[in-house]
Amino acid sequence: MDIEELAGMDMDTLLERYKKVRNDLSLLGFSEYETRAYIALVALQASDSESIALTAQVPRTSMYKVLDGLVKKGYASMTQGRPRQYAAEPPLVLKERMFSRLGETFDDLESINGILREKGMPQVIYTVTGQDRVLNKIGEFAGMAKKRIMLSTSNASALMGALDKKLADALGRGVEISAIIPPGQRFIKGAKIMRRTGMIATDIVVDGSNALIAGASLEACGFTDNAVLAQHLDGFLTMMMQS
Repeated sequence: MDIEELAGMDMDTLLERYKKVRNDLSLLGFSEYETRAYIALVALQASDSESIALTAQVPRTSMYKVLDGLVKKGYASMTQGRPRQYAAEPPLVLKERMFSRLGETFDDLESINGILREKGMPQVIYTVTGQDRVLNKIGEFAGMAKKRIMLSTSNASALMGALDKKLADALGRGVEISAIIPPGQRFIKGAKIMRRTGMIATDIVVDGSNALIAGASLEACGFTDNAVLAQHLDGFLTMMMQS
């Protein structure tokens, strides 16, 4: 935008442009006072702290600290005379510097992404032992559900004895519960049930993002919040429900 376009703007348009610049600078790590001071410096080109404070509408008592912060970050320069004079780092120079820094950052991220693709993303699985603790953990999973619980178990009776209320609360929140259980074992009303023989473990997936696998005795379990693993198990249980 050249000076003729700027001079032709009405005050409302100019204010909107100012607000946009202020918001964008805050995204780059400028504090509110730093934003005001830098914009004032660009407008004044070079000035003392008192004039900058007046233009930026920043308290004079805070102005030296704000200006020193801009100088340390490389957003402004300062002369050594009296009174001290401050000048903004030219916006185009600052733009090039930040673009260069962002480019280096995204290059580094791409390198990290490439390494992870080659070596595989580490998957974190936590373990719990003891039937009471395992049932408590399954209860926590039911309590965190917002949309969907997929469950298969060889020991529905043990689960229902400990988790009736948790599962009922989930249904009350509108959570869809699907369960694969052995014939003859009871389960909470309102759940979609499929009966299947040969079950050897307890699996539960919550909202496709958290998964738990426990042994038949419920004495130990492993659980994860890794979405890739959870979705893999969710897909397997969905396939069993539909088969």
